Amino acid sequence: MNIYSDKSMDLVGLKEILESKSLRNILKSKKLAQLGDFLANFVYTSVKIGLYGIEGSVHVWDNSLTKAMEIADLRKELGKKTKPDKVADAGEALIGYAYFTELLTLEKMIEILDAKLNEQSFVNEKTEKMACAVAFAFLFDKIIELAVEHKKVRRLVNG
Repeated sequence: MNIYSDKSMDLVGLKEILESKSLRNILKSKKLAQLGDFLANFVYTSVKIGLYGIEGSVHVWDNSLTKAMEIADLRKELGKKTKPDKVADAGEALIGYAYFTELLTLEKMIEILDAKLNEQSFVNEKTEKMACAVAFAFLFDKIIELAVEHKKVRRLVNG
């Protein structure tokens, strides 16, 4: 899926950011964050409702994504003064980046989240928020690993 092979898709303005090798630029992309927000909710919903049959409204919590960015040691890529909601947006941007550069399919993202979740992950909201953070941190680690392996990004801060 080459999302900018069509002229109309190039108008979305993603070509430059998807070809960027700067992790910081990718994480700060508002367009990728908007697309990644949908994708994050989709893959989490697919696990929670699709695999575990747990009903209800599903939206990934910003504080879980912020915690995931910390666990994955990615928050430092954004700078110390970055507000938590922007850190969560950066996690969503990373998911969007992984999907649109074909580092990971949605199916693989679902598998990665599922590897860190189980029925006990959903016993109460506090437990679920932490399990969600750990699962997304695992996903973020995998995205970075693949991006570096395929020489798509370079990290700004040595981890």
